[in-house]
Amino acid sequence: MTRYRYVDPDALVSLLNAVGDDDRRGRFVHDFISLWETRSQRLMKAMGQHDYEDADVVLLSIRSSSTMLGAWPLEAIGGMMHTQIKNFDIPGAMVHLARLHEVGSATCRELTGVLESMRAEAPR
Repeated sequence: MTRYRYVDPDALVSLLNAVGDDDRRGRFVHDFISLWETRSQRLMKAMGQHDYEDADVVLLSIRSSSTMLGAWPLEAIGGMMHTQIKNFDIPGAMVHLARLHEVGSATCRELTGVLESMRAEAPR
């Protein structure tokens, strides 16, 4: 049995089952993975420009999609950053930025493994 560090497998399976047919299964996961770098860069840009509104939007996106995927560590870090952004505290949010990137990348790697397992287990 695979040990997950970054994604709750029960939450992920629940999401995948809710999605429905095989054509759409995994698309949300794939989209999360493919958008991670864009979201990450957009967040850095927003914070660098002290654009609290855009940073808020990006962090809401990261947090909501992480919650849907069961990516609790990523959601928790995003939550800490989001609190700082809501308090107009860029330096406080920056404290967590490197960890957000690290955990986000690790989450994407773990999710990639899940997608590969799904493809391997799919009936042919």
